[in-house]
Amino acid sequence: MKNTHQLKSEKKIFVIVLLVMLVIVNAFTLFIAFSSAKTNIELVTSRVVDVINQDTQNNRSIASDLGAMLQLPDRLLNQNLGIDIKRLIGSLNETQGEREFPVWKADIDMLHRKKFTILRTFWRNFSNANKSRFTTYYTDGDTGYYYMFNGEKAVKIKGSNPHFRITGYIDTTSKMLKNNHGFVIPELFYSNVYEDAITHLPTITIGSPVVINNFSVQSSKMSGIIATDYTRPDLSGLFRDAFTQLNLQHAGYDIGVHSQKGNDVPMNIFPDNTSWLSFALGDIKLMNGFCLSARVHFTELLRIKLSGLIIANMVMLFFFLIFIRSHKRIESMMVKLTTDTLTQALSREGGKIVTDNISNGRNTILVTMDLNDFKVINDTWGHHAGDEALVFFANYLLQSVRQGDYLIRMGGDEFVLLLQHTTLEQARRLMDQRMAELHAFPFEDTSIPLSFSYGISEWQHDFTESFKKADENLYQMKKQRKQKNNESYA
Repeated sequence: MKNTHQLKSEKKIFVIVLLVMLVIVNAFTLFIAFSSAKTNIELVTSRVVDVINQDTQNNRSIASDLGAMLQLPDRLLNQNLGIDIKRLIGSLNETQGEREFPVWKADIDMLHRKKFTILRTFWRNFSNANKSRFTTYYTDGDTGYYYMFNGEKAVKIKGSNPHFRITGYIDTTSKMLKNNHGFVIPELFYSNVYEDAITHLPTITIGSPVVINNFSVQSSKMSGIIATDYTRPDLSGLFRDAFTQLNLQHAGYDIGVHSQKGNDVPMNIFPDNTSWLSFALGDIKLMNGFCLSARVHFTELLRIKLSGLIIANMVMLFFFLIFIRSHKRIESMMVKLTTDTLTQALSREGGKIVTDNISNGRNTILVTMDLNDFKVINDTWGHHAGDEALVFFANYLLQSVRQGDYLIRMGGDEFVLLLQHTTLEQARRLMDQRMAELHAFPFEDTSIPLSFSYGISEWQHDFTESFKKADENLYQMKKQRKQKNNESYA
């Protein structure tokens, strides 16, 4: 049979195990939510990449066509494009407003006018579905020109502008083309994250190289790039659209963009999405030249797996309530089995549980006690008075019991007191004091004399041996008391 200490220990162990399981289950559920959040970002990113890839593919087509057209004589250009190239590149009238004639400034040379006329024709022939809604232009480097497709405007680059710093890219690509005799597809141009000189916004640029091939001499050269700029608001709009298309909420995520080149200015896609507690989802590839640094908010993790968290915690709570209810029943049964219902001291069965678990190294003292002349009380005042005497005596003794001490009712008016971590001398002083202080107990409207005798022994390996010795000392005290009483009567 388990004792109360074992039950309490089991209860503590169960609560600890339950708490550990609760932490594990919730952590596992949050881990699943974390994985779902990363998958969500990857899905959203793939939607954004699809848009950028489409822009890039269109730019590649324009770049390839431009590279091919720049090699053609004017006669073939006119035939392929359906234009009069000489007429279109020769006008310097800045006030001319006819749509078919571009307006050239005097500082734009004839070669660039030819490039821009071809680009203008390409762009006009493109369907709106294939045109990027973001800023797209042609540029040939730091000191050259750029041509804005959206506004059909050509401008000479002046000063140091990070917007058009592609000289290094052009030089590297040109060397690669030369070393491979033109038979190589050059990589796209990827900027770092920079502050745009015009909009003053964090921006990334992706450009498709314009290569002029001369297959007769097996050589190629770079002319420039067809590029598209994506500012922070541009990318924010793309990500918001992707979240909406996938039925997801962007408010639970922080997304930053950084390049492989480094030396980036900060670009937070959702600058208003701040959280006191968030978790890094790691780097997620955007394009070859760019990555996302994504974080998910704790509240978003809760939202993703809210139903799972609620169900898991309710199941754990259900098991906890079942255990507590069962444990209380067992404790109640244990109390009934181990407690004397009259005196609330331990019963003989409860005492056996205690004595079976006493170790020899605790300096335990065993005291046996019974009431003097208890039969006289029963015969004179009735058994009800005897019960009151037993209850009073048990309460009286329990006042002396410390934590770890035990009072056991062995039967009738016989009690055993187990005092732990004490000596014989300390126990004798305690019992003598309690014996001297007890004189009577109140019953109805009178006071009935009450006293007790005791015997004492040190714990000797087992209860039987220790009890026998203490019981012998008890009867010796009773014998001495009777002799003393007889002498006083004589």
